[in-house]
Amino acid sequence: MTDDPVVDATDAVPDGPGPTPAEDAGRHAHALLRVDSVSKVYGSGHTEVTAVADATMSVDQGEFVALLGPSGSGKTTLISIIGGLLQASSGSVHLGDVDVTSQSARELTRFRAERVGFVFQSANLVPFLTARENLLYVTSLIKGSSRSEAKARADQLLEELGLADRAGNLPEQLSGGERQRVAIGRALMNDPDLVLVDEPTAALDTALGRQVVEMLRREIKSRGKTGIMVTHDLRMVEYTDRVFEILDGELTHVEEPSALSH
Repeated sequence: MTDDPVVDATDAVPDGPGPTPAEDAGRHAHALLRVDSVSKVYGSGHTEVTAVADATMSVDQGEFVALLGPSGSGKTTLISIIGGLLQASSGSVHLGDVDVTSQSARELTRFRAERVGFVFQSANLVPFLTARENLLYVTSLIKGSSRSEAKARADQLLEELGLADRAGNLPEQLSGGERQRVAIGRALMNDPDLVLVDEPTAALDTALGRQVVEMLRREIKSRGKTGIMVTHDLRMVEYTDRVFEILDGELTHVEEPSALSH
């Protein structure tokens, strides 16, 4: 047991009755995102450590799912592989018709810029750029993007996220919740197919955390995107469509959020 009741509860979750991720994947044969037998191993011999072991999962377009597990379970490693930030030791990841795991470093840079949006545990905003400039910075990484269209899109996103009056503020002038909302807007700036969210509520209280996750769900669902949220917090999975449970690097079960409420 730990001093964190949420983590303790999460540790018990993989004993649930839901189907295995491989069984579940068979029900989503035409999913936008397909992860097939992905492993990540560090070191070799007696120093070998398996961070992710033979992970298989499928997520449909328009779905917002949770990847639930305690700290150190391999959650962040898995979404880093899915998003092309980290190379798998074996297995494959497909997003639509793109085999992410076979891309070159240059191709992955373009893939991430054009097709993936990231929301990290801390907002990771550029401290010397305003909220609006943080969104516009994303489009500067995409060759051939229109500056005028980018400005219009940034203003639209800030309006939708309730930040129109904060567009000219630097990150240090924003609250924690506002910074996370800017991070959500930044993740959506490139109109990505896939949005990957890593512990978005870790630095927020429960009320703000719920607000941020509700907003993530609304934005992902309304835009027909595919989203994965990494979390160890059982209180946040109610906003997702399905919950993939992970422990010690192994995906164990897929549950309906209602099965995990407490």
